[in-house]
Amino acid sequence: MNSLIEVLKEQESFGFTGKVNLLSHDNGQFLGVIYQQEGVIVGASFCDLKDHKALVKMIFDDLENNQHFKFVVEPEILGMDKCRISLALGTLIKDIQIRYQEYQHVKKLRPVSNLRLIVDPQIIVSNDDLTAHEFDILSTITEYSKVSDIYKYSKLLDYEITTALVSLRKKKALKVFK
Repeated sequence: MNSLIEVLKEQESFGFTGKVNLLSHDNGQFLGVIYQQEGVIVGASFCDLKDHKALVKMIFDDLENNQHFKFVVEPEILGMDKCRISLALGTLIKDIQIRYQEYQHVKKLRPVSNLRLIVDPQIIVSNDDLTAHEFDILSTITEYSKVSDIYKYSKLLDYEITTALVSLRKKKALKVFK
């Protein structure tokens, strides 16, 4: 069975223009799509993610066998609405290698799904600098306190969520309840 990276390499070598559909291997359900213009990746969609984040999620799931994909390649003239990025496969692979190492490191730090988190209000008035990911997680926690919901509803990738949660915990910005 081909991996997603192998399929994209093959299409890049042909200078392919069109889309690579990702379907569920089990039932053929549409899961996502990658658009290529003359072999260059110009757009992607997977779950609620778009473009670069969608690509990272698809490749991670493919590497981890979380999703068993079937690939359907369709030549197609792409409209400008599909061309939102311009990413050579080599650049994507380098980025994935770096992110995947971080993902592997952080994966074991993921908190238990049934825990509930609340934001310590002192973080708002303290001088601690928050990263964009930490702020996104704090915003998500205001609506969803259960860890499983934070992973479900945040627009960040799973490893980014874990990294932000660990960092916020170290800053004592979160309180944990069972």
